[in-house]
Order: sequence, then C-alpha cells, then structure tokens
Amino acid sequence: MLGAVAIIVAGVIAAILITGGNDSSSSTDASVTTPVTTLTTKTATSTPTTTVAPTTTTTTTTAPINITRTCTVNNIPGVVGSSTVANVNATDVPSSQTALASCDAASALVKGVARTQAEQPVTVQGSQCTPSVSGSTAKWTCVEHGADSALTITTKFPLTYTN
Repeated sequence: MLGAVAIIVAGVIAAILITGGNDSSSSTDASVTTPVTTLTTKTATSTPTTTVAPTTTTTTTTAPINITRTCTVNNIPGVVGSSTVANVNATDVPSSQTALASCDAASALVKGVARTQAEQPVTVQGSQCTPSVSGSTAKWTCVEHGADSALTITTKFPLTYTN
C-alpha cells in the first residue's frame, strides 16, 4: 500500500515539474513531444506497522521399533548342508539402524561364526556369540548392543560343522 502511494506521489511531482506547476487537469508542455497528463491526487499517510510471525520449530523423531525376522542363510563354509535358519529379534531399533537387524547382517554374522569353527564364546562383527553344544551341533546365540542407544539385536542359529 505504501509503495503504491509513493509511486503516485512521485508521478505527481514529475508532472508538476514538467508542466511548471500548472494545476489544470490536463496540459501539454511545449518542450515535450508527447502529451503529459497531470493527475490531481490526494496523498494518504499511514504509520507502518510491523508484524513478526512467531517462530515455530518442528522436530520429528521416529520412535525405535522392534524387528523379528527369520532368515535363511546359504553358502555357509564348513557346515553340513551349507545352510541354516537364523532368527533375528531386535528391540529399540532406531530407524537409522534397521540395516543392523536385516537378513544380510544376519547372514554375515552366521558366516563369520562358521569361519571360526568355534565351540566356545567368540565375538564376531561386534556381537558376543555363545554356543550351546549338543553332539555335533552348536546352537548359537549372538547379542549385539547399541553403542549410544538401547538397541539390542539377538540372533539365534544352529550350526553343524563338517569337521
């Protein structure tokens, strides 16, 4: 609104300067080749007001989730049948860390444990793995805890070694 008033006022001043102060509603200045129309206007003044919008900060957080998966792991070295089933149970998983509870992660863990050929507790890929041995089969329970969260991933699987 103030911008429009300023343009009108500037136009009136220019017209007055061109016409030499003639206050008639229309005139032509001899020094100008194009007719100039002078408008008589009333200027309204107002006090500008400033309105500041409140600042809103929105933070979106995703609550940790629980994940349960059954994964078939194939091509396991040194194991009878070269495959097994791993059960993954993950609690308090932040959305940014769901890959830690994936079947790909479970497969890497199972293959890592199998490579050790161990029948005693081992640490593989950050997981503490403990076997329960019965005959030639070791039933493994591997637990991984999050470094900076309540994340816990438990992976259980049996392995029967070929040797």
